[in-house]
Amino acid sequence: MVEGLARDHAVLVMFEDAQSLKAPMLDLIERVATRGQGPRRALVVALARNELLEQRPAWGSSTSNSVLIRLDALSRDESVQLARHAGGGRIGEVEALEIAERAGGNPYFIIETTGMLMPSGIGADGQGSRTVPPTVQAVVSARLDAMPTRLRELARRASVFRYGFDMIELAVVDPEATADELQQLEEAEVIVRDPRPGEAQQWRLRHATLKEVVYASLPKRERMRLHELVAVFLLKSGHPSVAADHLELAAFAALDLDPNDRTLAERAADALLVAGDRARRRMESRSAIDRYQRALALAGPEARWSVREARVLAGMGEAHYWLGEYPAATLALNRAVELGEAHQDAFALALALRFLGDIAINFEADVDKAERLLSRSLLAAEQLGDSWTIVRSLLFAGWVPWTRERFEEAEAIWRRALDVVDPKDHWARVRALTALSINRSEMDDFSGALQLIDEASSLAEETGDQFSVANTSVQKGRVLDDLGRAEEALPWFDRGVAIFSELGARWEMADARAARGIAKRNVGRLDEAEEDLRFAIRVAEDLGDRQLPAWTWRNLAKVAELRGDKVAAEELLQRSKDAESRGPH
Repeated sequence: MVEGLARDHAVLVMFEDAQSLKAPMLDLIERVATRGQGPRRALVVALARNELLEQRPAWGSSTSNSVLIRLDALSRDESVQLARHAGGGRIGEVEALEIAERAGGNPYFIIETTGMLMPSGIGADGQGSRTVPPTVQAVVSARLDAMPTRLRELARRASVFRYGFDMIELAVVDPEATADELQQLEEAEVIVRDPRPGEAQQWRLRHATLKEVVYASLPKRERMRLHELVAVFLLKSGHPSVAADHLELAAFAALDLDPNDRTLAERAADALLVAGDRARRRMESRSAIDRYQRALALAGPEARWSVREARVLAGMGEAHYWLGEYPAATLALNRAVELGEAHQDAFALALALRFLGDIAINFEADVDKAERLLSRSLLAAEQLGDSWTIVRSLLFAGWVPWTRERFEEAEAIWRRALDVVDPKDHWARVRALTALSINRSEMDDFSGALQLIDEASSLAEETGDQFSVANTSVQKGRVLDDLGRAEEALPWFDRGVAIFSELGARWEMADARAARGIAKRNVGRLDEAEEDLRFAIRVAEDLGDRQLPAWTWRNLAKVAELRGDKVAAEELLQRSKDAESRGPH
C-alpha cells in the first residue's frame, strides 16, 4: 500500500507509542521503512519512549537512510514558557514555575497539568485553590475524578478496547452510550476521533498514559466482565485473534481476584492457541510465536501441561523454523514431542517430528536422523488419519531421498502426496507440484519441470498465499534459467526475493538470492551475481545451514572464473569442498 501511494505523491506514515507495540508490529514497521521496489517518497516516523531501544537496541537501524532523533527534556525556562502558553494567560508565574519544577521537562505532564488547573466546561469551575499534582498519572487521575460520574464511567469502559472503538463496539460495554456523551469526552480531551476511510467513525483514548491511568481505575471484576463481553462479541463477528487478546486480559483480572479459579485462564490459553495457529498458517511467524508464548504463560505449571501445550510448542517450533531460528525451533519441537508422546497426541507428533526432520537435514546435516524422524512423523499422521497432516509429512519425507540423489524415490513420495491431497488443500497441492518440478529439473526434464511449476504457480496466484507465490516464482525462475532463458527468469526471482523478505523467511530468501545470482551470472551481470551469492552464503552461515553453502561457493567460483581470476576461483572451490564435507550425508 505504501509503495503504491508513494509512487503518486509524498506519504507520511506515523506510529505512536511504538514502545508498547508487539514484536510482529515492530518488525512490520521496519519492513515498511526499509523495503522498496524502486524510488519512493515516503517518510516513516515512529514515536517511542526510551524503553523501545532498551529492549531492542538495533531496532530501526537496518537501513542507511534511518535517523534517530532523541528529544531531551525541556529546560526549566522552556517548561515555564510552555505552561504559560498552554494556560492561555490564566496560569500565574508561581503556578507556571511549580508546574515546570514538577514536570521534569515532560511536555505532556505540563499540558495535562495546565489543562487540569484551567477552568473546564466539565466538572470544574476554576474557583478555589489549585494544587499541582506530583506526577502525570496523578494529573490524569485528578482530571478523571473531576468529571461527571456518568462520563467518568463511560471513559473507564471505553478503556478496555485495545486500540479504538466505534458506536457498535462501545454499545457492547455500555449500551446507554450516546453520541452527545462522546462529544463531551472529546471536548474534555479524553478521546479523539480516529478517521478510517470507508469505515464507521472510530474513537480512541487520546494518549497511552491517559489510557493506562483510566484503565487502572477500572475495578478488576469489572475489567474481567467487560473484556469477556468484548471477546464474545468479537468471536461472533469473526475475529477470534482479537477475541483471544481480550480473553487474556479477562484472565489476568480473574487470576488476580482468585488465583485458584482458572476458568478464564483456560479459555484464554485455548483462544491464544487458535490465534497462534491462524498467524502461523498465514506465515506471520513473529505474531504466531508471540501468541503461543502468551498461551504457555497462562497454561499454569509445566507439570500440568498436556495436549494443548504440546500443540502450542509444535506450532511455536514451526514458526521459529520459518524464521531460520533453528536452535529455538529445536528446543520447542523436542518439548512438543515429549508431551505428544506422554499424552499420545498424534497431531503434535506429526507436526513437530516433520520439522525436526527438516532441521536434521539442513542444520544438523544428518540425513539418517532425518529419515528416522520423518518416518515417525508419517506414522503419527497416518494414525491420525487426516489427509492434510499425511500430505505434509509426505512433502517433508521426500527430501530425504532427494538429498541422497535418489530422484525416482523422491518422485514416488511426492506423487503419493499429490494423489491423496484434499481438493481444498491448495497450499499442499502447490507444494507437491513445486517439489515435483524441482525433482524433474534434477532429472534434466526441464519441459516437465516447467509444466509442473506453471500449474503450481497458477494455483498459488488463485489462492493468494504469498509464501506459495514466492516459492513458485523462484522455481519458475530456476526452470527458465535452466532452459537458457535467464533474462526472462530474473523478474520471477525478483518477485520471490521481495516476498520472502517481507515474510522474514531468511532461509528461503537466501536460497532465492543464490538462484538469482546464478541467473545474473549467466547474463554477464557479474557484480550483481556476486552480491547475491555472497548474501546467500552470509545468511546460510548465520543460520547454521549446511546445505546451501557448498553449491553457492561453487557458483561463486564460476563468477571468479568468468572474470579470469583463477586464484580466487580455486580458493572459492576449496571453500565449496570444505562446506560440502560438512553438508548433509
